[in-house]
Amino acid sequence: MLYCLLMVTGSLYSQNYQRIDSLQYIADTCSRAGLNYKAAAAQNDVDAGFMIASNELRANAAYRNAQAYIRSRKYDDAFYYITKSFGIKCELKDSIGIAYCYSVMGQIYLFKKDHVKAGRYNRQAIGIFERNTHKKENSVTAKVLYADFLISQKKYAAAMGLLSSALADTPGTGFYNSEAYIKDRMGLCCFMMGDNEKAVMYYRQALADEAKNPYVDIRMGILLHLGELYLSGKDIAKARLFFEKCISLRPATEQNEDYIKANRLLSGLYESLGNYEQAYNYGMEAIQAGRELMDEVMITSAEAQTVKFDAEQLSLQNSLLQATAETQKVEAQQADARKNAFLFGFIFTILVLATVLAFLYFYFRQKRAIATNRNNELKQKLLLTQMNPHFIFNSVDNIQSLIYEDKNDEAADYLSKFSRLTLQILNNSSLQYISLKEELSMTANYLVIQQLLYDNFNFEIVVDEGIDKETVYIPPMLTQPFIENAIKHGIAGKKEGGMIRVKFYKRGRSLIFEVTDNGRGLTGARRTGHKSMATHITAERLNASDGGIKVASIIEDGIVKGAVSRFAIPYKIKNRHT
Repeated sequence: MLYCLLMVTGSLYSQNYQRIDSLQYIADTCSRAGLNYKAAAAQNDVDAGFMIASNELRANAAYRNAQAYIRSRKYDDAFYYITKSFGIKCELKDSIGIAYCYSVMGQIYLFKKDHVKAGRYNRQAIGIFERNTHKKENSVTAKVLYADFLISQKKYAAAMGLLSSALADTPGTGFYNSEAYIKDRMGLCCFMMGDNEKAVMYYRQALADEAKNPYVDIRMGILLHLGELYLSGKDIAKARLFFEKCISLRPATEQNEDYIKANRLLSGLYESLGNYEQAYNYGMEAIQAGRELMDEVMITSAEAQTVKFDAEQLSLQNSLLQATAETQKVEAQQADARKNAFLFGFIFTILVLATVLAFLYFYFRQKRAIATNRNNELKQKLLLTQMNPHFIFNSVDNIQSLIYEDKNDEAADYLSKFSRLTLQILNNSSLQYISLKEELSMTANYLVIQQLLYDNFNFEIVVDEGIDKETVYIPPMLTQPFIENAIKHGIAGKKEGGMIRVKFYKRGRSLIFEVTDNGRGLTGARRTGHKSMATHITAERLNASDGGIKVASIIEDGIVKGAVSRFAIPYKIKNRHT
């Protein structure tokens, strides 16, 4: 009978691992096709299947899950699984496994822009592999990821040395240790060091190697880099060809950074050729893809949290079942001590439940805090871009009017300035801080376009001496609502002689923004309502009260001479070499 039980148990385990193998095949297939969200979901199922397996299998499943989440840009989930794998590897005293975990931790911190921790974890991984020189093939991924870190620090020669060493030892079976990925990074280093001939050679070899070990993400990256190389050499035809090939490979159900960047570069390319329609189309596609990418990351992150919670619940249920089985065994063997065993089991169960409840309470409180922070960040980005649709439709309508009036030169000039401003907004909307120099450029371009719309005012932009425009960084687009208010509701009714003055100056340690107009002041319900909206939105972005923003009429000798808006802007000082 025992033999039959073992046979049945073995059969169940065999069926279970066959199912896990199928899920792993699905995850690998999706990863090669560039379907990174689906790959992460399948890899999560693999991890759940190994919940009651050996420690080594659980650690390896968690490691692969972390890599899948990195590829789908969910770095908090990736860190959860890599620390899970790291803990098991430490229990097993598996130094090579620990080094792998260090390497992935370094990669996560690199994506999160924490370069100090990224460098430290990468160096720890390389140090372990250097002490185990008999396993060179195991160090390939760590070398490649460390090279990626060095590239982000612009240390291209050092990165080239690591990549050359990795290429000599790679088994070439995965993503980061594939010959195609390594040669693509080598080509990038050569390009950044000015050796375009070698860069082309490595990119061409990478394309050939990718065909033997296909990954859509790798091929898109190579094509994008080739397009950038030819664009830098003014070979427009080849640059356009490679950008279009990169765009054509994007999976229908997902967005990625290479697709967005290729559209953005094509927009600039067509603008330089004077084809403003194509420039506009590619620029708008880059904007739309960027917004969809942000939405996908948030949605899939919520789905992953649900799957992770289910897996943890399954683990807790298994623990309770094992505890119950042990309790029943003790009661059967020790009939004389049943009362004591029951009391012990009851107390143990209460402690387990209390521990579980405490864990769930702190776990969900932490997750709520993370979700709140993410919602606040999304809200800030939405506030940052809310003026775009209204401004775009007005501008397009103005272009259409110029075309109908046969003012083709004016229409082309207006479209060129509008396209440049749109690209500036696209580049800056995803950043929390930009240089004051970039903000001034965007403000000047915006005011020039508004001059074309109203044709009744001049403007000047003044920055006090002592303010370094290249090292002072401020949140983008904070000033735009007040400048727009000064134009539309201050001087819009004047036939001529309007004047807009924008000024940045220091008061103590505060950086002050001020815009004045010579219009009719704060009169009329329409302007008052607009002022309140601009004040509320800006105060929300500044995380301050409306009282920190001063908006008032300019009165001289009892006569209204215009209006002024003024508030302090948060800023950072960055070194020129950063």
